[in-house]
Amino acid sequence: MLNKNKIRVLFFIGSLRSGGKERRLVELLTYLSNSGRYEIFVVLTLSEIHYNQFLNLNIPYKIIQKRWRKYDITVIPEFYRITKKFRPDLIHTWGRNQTFYALPSSIRLKIPIVNSQITSAPPKLNKLSVNSLIDRLNFRYSKIILSNSEAGIKAYTPPLEKSKVIYNGINLDRFSNLPNPTNIRAKYKIETPYAVVMVASISPNKDYRLFSEVARYVTSKRDDISFIGVGWYIRDDSEYNRLIELTKSNPKFIIPGNINDVEALVNACTIGVLFSNKTIHGEGISNAIMEYMALSKPVIANDAGGTREIVHNNKNGYLIDRITVPELGNIVIELVDDEVKRNSFGKASETIIQNSFTLEKMGKAFEKAYEEVLELKQFKQKKPTQLMEIY
Repeated sequence: MLNKNKIRVLFFIGSLRSGGKERRLVELLTYLSNSGRYEIFVVLTLSEIHYNQFLNLNIPYKIIQKRWRKYDITVIPEFYRITKKFRPDLIHTWGRNQTFYALPSSIRLKIPIVNSQITSAPPKLNKLSVNSLIDRLNFRYSKIILSNSEAGIKAYTPPLEKSKVIYNGINLDRFSNLPNPTNIRAKYKIETPYAVVMVASISPNKDYRLFSEVARYVTSKRDDISFIGVGWYIRDDSEYNRLIELTKSNPKFIIPGNINDVEALVNACTIGVLFSNKTIHGEGISNAIMEYMALSKPVIANDAGGTREIVHNNKNGYLIDRITVPELGNIVIELVDDEVKRNSFGKASETIIQNSFTLEKMGKAFEKAYEEVLELKQFKQKKPTQLMEIY
């Protein structure tokens, strides 16, 4: 049996800016804090915290200021000092570099690492790259490796004997008592009865070019459908500037950037889409797609990575592959026009979330992983005479 005292867990992530991995951690921290079984400390390497939900939890945290942009080994001694002072039972890492920085602390202080660095399923990996070398080290010295999709395990190929899949869990309370959709549509200048939303960062991993081309095609044929893309961006980024220029000539194409009321906006829209750059990126389980589904929206997304583990073609949406812009645009128009199918897809989406992707289900799975690691640690620490008594 585990010690009845609180389990001390040290979490290590790059930042808490808007993103799927970051949202997932905040949801987990909410669950663990509410359980009363854990003493938690969070370490960041960037001061970006976009989730007020995290601040409201009043969890102690520390930011290690990086000196270098990438592979900053100066983080290692500072993280060691924090670890030695906090004396955690577990170190739970949320990123490739964070896991790497935690290895010396884990090895020297004999604290097991729970590794949650796998959150995507890239189509190609360079096995000779520095990143792949770091991955192999991380996997070797982690006690358990957790991916949020089966596709992630297949892509990164960690040792299967210590790998598990824990699907994202979503806090359904986030979708209660949302503002009136009419007010939200007015706020974001959506003047049409139907709207297609894409929640995604404006980054190379996402295909905003496809989103904008589909928007141009559909809005040239229909005056009752708008397209709105929201997510984190870099102000001087060329793709962001290109999208802003498109909004000037097409009032039905809207790019408000990063927003704080994503749930309310999705609730006010008709269809949720997620187009990824399949040549370099494969989604794990997308939090954006989960939000669409929790709000009973049909989904259109790439047939790649972990998306096919949550979106079921022609059941709660469409998985697309090698499709032209007109074909994709016509799918959007067909869904808008077919209210029965749209509602059927939306209901199926909501049911999938309630059955397989709740916060409670995810939280319990993480707790089970913690217990397995701690039980193994306690077993290995027993003296030989104690082992004889067991047998």
